[in-house]
Amino acid sequence: MQKKSAKKGTKGVGEPNKTMDSSGGSVPKKARTTTTAKEEEEIFNVFSLEMDSLECDVCFLPFESQIYSCKNGHAACGSCCISMRRKCPTCSEPVGDFRCRAMEKILAGMTRPCRFNKHGCTETVRYTEARAHEEEACRFAPYSCPFDGCAYRGRLLYGHILDAHAPAGDAATFKKCTTSNAMVVTVTLQKSTPFRTLLHPDEESVFLLLNGGDVPTARSLSVVRVCPYGAEVDQKAESTAGVLLWWSLSARLELQFVRQLQGYKAKRFLFVPDDFWGSTDSLDVTVCLW
Repeated sequence: MQKKSAKKGTKGVGEPNKTMDSSGGSVPKKARTTTTAKEEEEIFNVFSLEMDSLECDVCFLPFESQIYSCKNGHAACGSCCISMRRKCPTCSEPVGDFRCRAMEKILAGMTRPCRFNKHGCTETVRYTEARAHEEEACRFAPYSCPFDGCAYRGRLLYGHILDAHAPAGDAATFKKCTTSNAMVVTVTLQKSTPFRTLLHPDEESVFLLLNGGDVPTARSLSVVRVCPYGAEVDQKAESTAGVLLWWSLSARLELQFVRQLQGYKAKRFLFVPDDFWGSTDSLDVTVCLW
């Protein structure tokens, strides 16, 4: 018997698989289709975790871009490393020499919606940038009333001050100057009063005349805007403090926007010596906006 020259089921290299058609001829099989990575459906993994695991164990604020730890793995933010004098509050080991690179990489890839989305913000920000956005940049963040002991926090700060504080004499309103387009207001400022609230006639803008005590043997007067957020306002303020007709001080200041008074220090201000306040510890201050 003659041997077959090829084993059953074998084929030449590179030859396509074949099948028989109804006429007895052979036709190539349909090539197998392959799915590339681009054609595959993208899959997102969703994990849940406690929010306090993403917060500094010292200040309880969300971690930002840099996270440090001691040799025992206790994490802290950069600010707390400095305030704790580089001593871990948990184990007393030095903290700040090691970076938590793995945690930093995880947080760098995380995003979340702004927590003021119910007020209208549609921004989705990186987790490490969320606190800066919400505290410094978000136009939809609610306003906190600057008066000590007042718990108001909302979007209608102007109306709140007008209704709750202005009747007691704690707020004054600018008026248009008769000789120019400037807005002018004059208030009596007590030496012990930390600020006076100034309202703009636009029924939205709120300004503060700050009376700082951080200057030896004097007071520092400055003007800031606290409302509204994100307004494109190119204004300057001139403060004039006077006692009688022959005593007068004045200064022109760049008008700054301030979200939080705590920790704020004016770079430019009107210097008013203690002797200038007189026996009543008060003086008249005129603020002009233009």
